[in-house]
Amino acid sequence: MAPECARDAPDLPPLLDYLSREAPSAVTHWGQWRIGPIGGAGNNLLYRATSDGRDLAIKFTIRDARDRAGREYEALSALREAGLDIAPRPVLLDRARAPQPVVVQTWLAGAVAEPPPTTDADWRALLDHFAAIHALTPENTARQLPNAVHTMHGAADGKVRIGEQLARVPPEGQPAGLRELIALVERTPFPEWPAPRPALCRCDPNTLNFIRRPGRWASVDWENSGWGDPAFDLADLLTHPRYSAVPPDRREWIIDTYCAARGDPAAATRIRVYSVLCLVWWAARFARMLHEVPLGLDQRLAARPDGWEAETEAKYGRYLQLATMALVPLPG
Repeated sequence: MAPECARDAPDLPPLLDYLSREAPSAVTHWGQWRIGPIGGAGNNLLYRATSDGRDLAIKFTIRDARDRAGREYEALSALREAGLDIAPRPVLLDRARAPQPVVVQTWLAGAVAEPPPTTDADWRALLDHFAAIHALTPENTARQLPNAVHTMHGAADGKVRIGEQLARVPPEGQPAGLRELIALVERTPFPEWPAPRPALCRCDPNTLNFIRRPGRWASVDWENSGWGDPAFDLADLLTHPRYSAVPPDRREWIIDTYCAARGDPAAATRIRVYSVLCLVWWAARFARMLHEVPLGLDQRLAARPDGWEAETEAKYGRYLQLATMALVPLPG
């Protein structure tokens, strides 16, 4: 298969061959290119390449059913075609040239920070960014995007998503506390609602993905994005480990502010229900990691850091407690 946009970047295929072959681990020069590896990612190998006024991000992804590189390229293309300057510009997609599919995009300059926002202004900038993403719907793009990788379309679907994580751990390996939590989920009467209008969802609210710049913020790392309920995108943010320090009153402010901006007060119920289910999902996900990683069943392109197991054990215990507290009673 010919790479997307190769005619616009004829010198990129040789660069991709070099990176695939050599996988440089330090800043190096090759031809006219200055290349630096970018750490911090587990499921891909990321490089920054600069030359002759060009500044590019080159991402080699795991080859799996998600089509991570293709998914990212299509999402970036849809945003660009919609006139939304909130993400990198896609440059090239090649699924066949290297052992790993690769997507090339412009490098976005700007500030990133590990802690979540703290001020009203920064939170509004982040929520405005999500609102801009959610403005893109199947009706206003010609791009055939898939459903988001991590999403829910109601409480019943949320239970299915949780079950997918639990099914990866054999019954004898499932912690007793997790089994009790799942039983509590099954006894909980969740509200139902009509199918919401799908919109583009980021599907990864990691704080390091957001470029904090004057005016409208931007974001990177779209390999899990796709169509979904925008309310889930907010629940995903509120329950992500990177946002664990956000206090309860700020969480309620986030829900109210987002729903007011979107003109969708009914989204508040969906966000709260999804948030509870996401807490359960995270507990199941961490239990799955603790089971699979020692067996070599959770492959990544980058090695896990030292101490990952103790950190994951702590996260599992925290989410188990948060989910149990949230289910008794369920927020309405």
